[in-house]
Amino acid sequence: MISFGRHICNDFNIAVEKEWMITNKRGSYSSSTILMTNTRKHHGLLVAKYPGIDNRIVVFPNCDEDVEIAGNIYNISTHRYKETVYPKGYSHLENFTLKDDVVTFLFLIDNVRLKKDIFLMKDKNTVVITYTVLTPNSYAKLHVKPFIAFRETEHVIREMGIFDANATVMSREKIKIQPYMNIPPAYIYNPDKSEFKLDGVWYRDFTYMREAQSGFDSVEDLYNLGVFNLDIEYNKPKSMIFSTEDMENVSADDLRALYRKQMKRVKDLCRDAGACVRDDDYRANIQQLIMAAESFAIEDNEKNPMVLTGYPWPHYIWFRDTFAAMPGLYLVLKKFDDARKILVESIKYEKNGLLPFNMTINKNDIKYTSVDTTLWFFYALYKYLEYTKDYALVDRNGDFFKRLTWIIQKHVEGTDFNIHMADDGLLYAGYQGLQLTWMDTKVGGTTPTARQGKAVEVNALWYNAIKTMEYITMKNHSPEMTKGYSDMAGKIYKSFNEKFWNEEDGALYDYIENGNKDASIRPNQIMAISLPFMLIDDPDKREMIMDTIIKELYTSFGLRTLSSMNNNFKARYDGNQGARDAAAHQGTVWAWTIGHFVTAYLKTFGKGKDSIDFIETVYEPIFEHLKTAGLGTVSEMFDGNFPYNARGRISHAWAVAELLRSYLEDYIDINAKE
Repeated sequence: MISFGRHICNDFNIAVEKEWMITNKRGSYSSSTILMTNTRKHHGLLVAKYPGIDNRIVVFPNCDEDVEIAGNIYNISTHRYKETVYPKGYSHLENFTLKDDVVTFLFLIDNVRLKKDIFLMKDKNTVVITYTVLTPNSYAKLHVKPFIAFRETEHVIREMGIFDANATVMSREKIKIQPYMNIPPAYIYNPDKSEFKLDGVWYRDFTYMREAQSGFDSVEDLYNLGVFNLDIEYNKPKSMIFSTEDMENVSADDLRALYRKQMKRVKDLCRDAGACVRDDDYRANIQQLIMAAESFAIEDNEKNPMVLTGYPWPHYIWFRDTFAAMPGLYLVLKKFDDARKILVESIKYEKNGLLPFNMTINKNDIKYTSVDTTLWFFYALYKYLEYTKDYALVDRNGDFFKRLTWIIQKHVEGTDFNIHMADDGLLYAGYQGLQLTWMDTKVGGTTPTARQGKAVEVNALWYNAIKTMEYITMKNHSPEMTKGYSDMAGKIYKSFNEKFWNEEDGALYDYIENGNKDASIRPNQIMAISLPFMLIDDPDKREMIMDTIIKELYTSFGLRTLSSMNNNFKARYDGNQGARDAAAHQGTVWAWTIGHFVTAYLKTFGKGKDSIDFIETVYEPIFEHLKTAGLGTVSEMFDGNFPYNARGRISHAWAVAELLRSYLEDYIDINAKE
C-alpha cells in the first residue's frame, strides 16, 4: 500500500509530481496525479486500447466534481489552466491511497468525510468510480461532470465550433457516446439511476505541465458532456462506470466482486513464486513490484501474451525489452507457459536471421534495425530452459531448433545492417549513421553514440548466444554441433579477453572499430560479468571492472550511461527533445542497469554478509522511489547527478523486471536450480 496524508496532498507542487496508474490486460489504463490533476496529455480516467487501432485513445480524460452539503457547494476537483490552478479541491483532500490497484481519495468537507474509489477491470476497458459518505448521519449530493476527448494519446484537441458528442440515452442506466465515426463508441453507466442532464459545454485551456516542460503541445480544451447528480447517504455508496464495452444489467457490486477475484490471482503470484519470504517492508515492496510487473503483461486479440515496454507511452512492442525483461516478468514468477508462448511466437518473425526491433501492438510497422535484440532472445531462451528444463522446445528435429541454427548461421555469414562475425570470432555491426545497439538516439541526423563496430555488450550477448547453442545441442544429443559451438565460443572468449581489456583504466573498452578502441567508461561492460556465461574469469580483472563502475557510474537508481568524469557527460535529461536525446546515453541513468549491477557484484565479491549488506543499500533507494514518481513502479531513467530526478516513462518494464529478477535470483536466491 502507498499512502499520503495532508502534508503531501495539500501541497500542490509536491502532489502533482506523484502519478498513479492502473492497467489491464488489454493495454489500457487509468492514470493521473494524486490530486486528479492531469499533467500529461497521456493522463486520463480511461485511456483505452481499442481492437484494430494501434494507438491508445483518451476516451474519458477526467471529471469535474462538486459536493453539495447543507446547501453549500464545494469543488473537490483540481485543474491546472494556463493562468491558474482552479478550483483548489486539493485543500479538502485528507488522504490518498493506492492499494491492490484501487485508487482511493479521502476528502473532509464541512465535517463530512467522503471516499472516492477508482479501479479498472483487468479484462475489460471499464473503470468503476464509487463515492461513499463515511460520516454517520450525514448526507451529500455529488455533481459529477465527465469530460470526453476521443483522441490519440499523442495529440491534444481544441474547442470546435461545430461539435456533436453524439450522446444517446439508451436508458436511465446507460448512455452511448460516439463523436467520431472512425472511433468505436464508449459508454457511461449509471447503475444507481441517479438523475442526470446532458447539456454539453467546453472547458478551455487545461494545461499539461509535463508536456510544457518537454516542449510539446500542452494546452487543451475538453468537452463536458453534462452533469450527474448522485444523492449519497451514510454508508450507501453510489457509482458511475466509464467503459468502451457495450454491456447490459451493469452492477458496480458485481464488477467489484469480479475485480477482487482478478486481484487475488495477482497477489497470489508473490506467494506462489516464493517471493514473499521476508515479513517486513521488503515484502511489501516486492508485492508492489510484482503488481507493476503484471501491468506490462498484456494479451493480443488472440489472447497471446505480449510485453508492453512501459507507460504511458509508446504503443509499440519492443522486442529487446521483451526478451531482456522475460526473466523478471515471467520466469521468477513461474509464469512459464506465457514465457514459452512469447518465445515460440517471437521466432516466427525471424527475417534473414534477425528478430524484430519493434512493431505496433496490432503487429504492424515491423522494424529490424537492431543488432542485440536477436541476441537477447537467446538470453531469454537460456533462462527459460534453466528454469523449466523444457528441452522438448529445442528438440533437434523441431522447427524451433532449426530456426535457432539458421539465426546463428546468418550472423556468422553476414546479414542485414553489416552484421557479421569477423575473422576473430567477434560480432561486428553497423555502418556510418546507423545505430544498432540499445544506445540508439539521434539528434538532428547525428548519432551521439554510434558505436559502429564490435560493441562490448553485443559481444557478451553473442558469446552467450553461442554458449546457449552449445548447451542446447548437448541436451538434444547433437555432439558434432556441440563441438562446433564450443570451438566458436572458445574463439570468441579468447579474442574478447585479448582485445577488450583496457589495462590503463582497469575496465573494458566500449567498442572497437578498425583497430580504434573507445575507452569511454559505460555500463555496457557489466554484461561481460552479469550474463549467465561470464567472459571475465580472472577475479582480479572482475574486481577492477566493478571498482571502476562503482567509482564512475554507480548512483542510487542505476548506472550512468557515461562516466561523470568524461567531458561529454550530461548531468540532466531535460530541455527540448533534441537536448533530451543528446543526454539519453551520455550520462543519464537507466534503472534497468541496477539488476545487472547486483548480479555482477555478487558474482565478483561473493554472497558474504558484507556483500549482502551492500546490496541492501542498493535496493533501498529504489524501494523508496516506489513512492515518489510513478507510484508503485519504477521510472525508466534518472538524471546523472543530484538530485537524480526521475525521467522518461513513469513505469518501465525492463527496470521493474531487473529489480525482481536480481532480488529473487541473486539476493534471496530463489532460482531454477533449487
